[in-house]
Amino acid sequence: MRYVDLDFLHPRPRPSLAAWVLLAVGIGLAAMVFFQHQALDGNIAREEGLARKLKADTAQASRSGRKAGVSQQVTAAEVKARLTTPWGALLDKLERTSRGKIALLSLEADDRRREASITAEARSAEDMLAYLEQLKQEAGMDGVVLSSHKILEEDAQRPIRFVLRLEWRR
Repeated sequence: MRYVDLDFLHPRPRPSLAAWVLLAVGIGLAAMVFFQHQALDGNIAREEGLARKLKADTAQASRSGRKAGVSQQVTAAEVKARLTTPWGALLDKLERTSRGKIALLSLEADDRRREASITAEARSAEDMLAYLEQLKQEAGMDGVVLSSHKILEEDAQRPIRFVLRLEWRR
């Protein structure tokens, strides 16, 4: 019979240098994956917070958008009122009262306040005052006031340039 030598207390072989290097690389990779996971969790939490904030801002914008829609409707109504203002009727009244003795130079009108400023020239002070009285008598013209006047000395005919302010109705 053969002799069998069973040695249970035999020392284990020492790990080689390659095993230790492989263990260190594995631990390093595990640490890297752990830190990347932590960073991704932080990014996800930040993105979720931004998404909640964006959702709240969108809800706020839609609420204010309704208010802006109402203000846009008011603005559209104002524009429509301005475009439908009977400017022709005002100009007809002004030209009808001038009768060739008055030269209308400019008209600045404010539709919202129903006020107008007229710059004109007259040959004489009597023509200017007569025009002023005619405008006061004209239907739809209120508060006709002579704002300023000046004799143009440099012109040979020496006309009077004057500014009227008035309120008008449709």
